[in-house]
Amino acid sequence: MIKEVLQKNSQSIEKRVKSLLSGIGEVSKVVLEGPYVIVYTKDPGVFIRRNEVVVELAKTIRKKIIIHAKKPLLDEEEARRRILEIIPSNAEISDMIFKKETGEVYIIAKRTGYVVGKKGANINRILEITGWRPVIIRAPSIRSTFFETLQSILIDQASTRSKKFRRAAARIYRPSLQISEEITATFLGGAREVGRSSILIRTGKSSVLLDAGIAVGGGDFFPRFDSPDFKLGEIDGIVITHAHLDHSGSIPLLLKHGYDGLIYATSPTRDLTALLLHDYINVAMRNGIIPFFSKADVTNFLTQVFTLEYGETVDISPDVKLTLYNAGHILGSAMVYLNIDENKHTILYTGDFRYRESRLLDAAEDSIPRVDTVIMETTYGGEQDVFPPLEEAEERLISIVAKTLNDGGKVLIPALSVGRSTEVMLALIDALDKKKLPDVPIFIDGMISDSNAIHTAYPVYLSKEIRDKIFEEDVNPFLEPHITPVKGPSDREEIVSGGPSIIIAPSGMLVGGPSLEYFAALAPDEKNSIILVSYQARGTLGRRLIEGAKQVQVPSPSGQKEVEVRASVHLIEGFSAHADKVQLLSFLARLEPKPKRVILVHSEEKKLYTFSSLVLNTLRSAHTRVIVPDVLERFRLA
Repeated sequence: MIKEVLQKNSQSIEKRVKSLLSGIGEVSKVVLEGPYVIVYTKDPGVFIRRNEVVVELAKTIRKKIIIHAKKPLLDEEEARRRILEIIPSNAEISDMIFKKETGEVYIIAKRTGYVVGKKGANINRILEITGWRPVIIRAPSIRSTFFETLQSILIDQASTRSKKFRRAAARIYRPSLQISEEITATFLGGAREVGRSSILIRTGKSSVLLDAGIAVGGGDFFPRFDSPDFKLGEIDGIVITHAHLDHSGSIPLLLKHGYDGLIYATSPTRDLTALLLHDYINVAMRNGIIPFFSKADVTNFLTQVFTLEYGETVDISPDVKLTLYNAGHILGSAMVYLNIDENKHTILYTGDFRYRESRLLDAAEDSIPRVDTVIMETTYGGEQDVFPPLEEAEERLISIVAKTLNDGGKVLIPALSVGRSTEVMLALIDALDKKKLPDVPIFIDGMISDSNAIHTAYPVYLSKEIRDKIFEEDVNPFLEPHITPVKGPSDREEIVSGGPSIIIAPSGMLVGGPSLEYFAALAPDEKNSIILVSYQARGTLGRRLIEGAKQVQVPSPSGQKEVEVRASVHLIEGFSAHADKVQLLSFLARLEPKPKRVILVHSEEKKLYTFSSLVLNTLRSAHTRVIVPDVLERFRLA
């Protein structure tokens, strides 16, 4: 009975679209895939030529409309020939893969702008002439077996993904059966702590989960999915703000326990999350730990991700619309904007964000529509949390590195595989180019090379400076000869016993990964330097080092090993991918009108209460309430 009700509502949308478009040309059928409307026709050219009508209809129904041919007009061989005639050779196509089940052709090229053509002219021409719908994939500038495998899985699973999206559409567009109108937020993790971020938003009609992380630095590992508010079968959608595991690591657990709905994220977040989940499995198994999920679960994750562009608004339930905005934290990171029941209440969840430009990324978006409730990270909201200018942080980094190398030492920079490692790498490359550093190799270990490859596949998500270099100057800063990926343990032994060098390796908090191995080898030598550029959570080795520890225990194949720390230890906070106290307050001050409620999360308790006072003093609004929730607390928002 319930299934019939769900289908009936989605079918009414399909019938309406078919009726309105039939005046243009023959419409074979209309189906919903997730929040999108797919129109099948024998003659896609008719709709391409009358695209202004399709666009107007999409605005009217407030849904994206995609035109498909009912069936391909040409066989694969002839279609391939015609596609190569349409797309200029300077697009550098590396592969074309045809999927009969979905009627799509995946075109993989180095220069996707030439594939798309001006205002999409080439892809429209391909659809009109061949009947195959083009899906464009940018080939990374750096060879990555992981990325190639990932894209192969995504293409192979296209039909499975389409079926899941269609099932999800019935739930998204179901009739609203509940009558309660209370809107609440329950904090399942990441409240008065850093790690296992997860927030449940309930409207009475819908349930949406914002992030599902794990505690990477120790403590309670998973969010409190045992909360009486949390019912997995009622979740309409999961939104991932970014790929770091403290925001995404619990997703496989939810899938194993039966979640079969959609997961919303940007394309880079999808790919980087898969990368970090694979890395988690590999590191756990090397340490003799059985991971709580398998690589098959990661593949399943990929079939449930519905990717969105920044600024794109979609329905994710009967009364919730979702928009993602650039968060400036890492590649593809997003702030989540929820519009509930046609502006009855709006929520902005920042996730992790940075409100200033860096070499790698633009600053977080601040042109946000009206916000009633802001849920904001406050990692660096303490009284003393004011970062130096990025230029100053880079100068300090280069100064320490130069002195260490000139003294014959090695530099270890523990860094997150995604984000911080690339930021630091770009700063070092610039210094090498300007002869500020000796001519030494920069070794990148762990998943950093694969992460860099993913960055090169999504240049539109990078900073304007890098976009201009790639698109206008044809210069790719990721293709730097000084960068040497580490291929395995034998390489590490050579690096440690070799001459002066710079090593960038995960993890950033020294809680696992190859950075621990390098640390154990390099820390006893006073000529070497350990430079920490990431947040160091309580209980981590990195935190103990910045607090002055000179004797520490690190894991080894035979158990725990004591390491004497004679190398110099430095903490440089200016590279942080988070907003500092000033940026946090500046971002809030930009929001107009002032939010009714500011909820502070993702920080240590002392900093949260300190910052709450600063918020009240800055906003000076009698109507704004500041809340510092605890885990398992629920608050009524409207």
